[in-house]
Amino acid sequence: MLRHFLKKQLHNQAITASPKRGNLSIQIALWTLWTFCVIAVGFINWHADFIAQRPTNLIGLVIHCVLAGLIGLIVLTKLEMWLEPWRFLD
Repeated sequence: MLRHFLKKQLHNQAITASPKRGNLSIQIALWTLWTFCVIAVGFINWHADFIAQRPTNLIGLVIHCVLAGLIGLIVLTKLEMWLEPWRFLD
């Protein structure tokens, strides 16, 4: 009896949840863009030290990458909320 009820409930949730799910390609593209941006910030910071023939500033590299990642996550969330607002209704 309980198993039948749980199966019915899961089936109903699957039916109602499937239209809410959007296309994952937007999410994959945004996360890939975010990853490349963080890598680019790290590379630019490292490259500036390398061209100036200074020792690599690891603390500065970490700080720049963390800040770029946090700002990127905020922008990523705003873009996702703008492109697919139904994901954030629950």
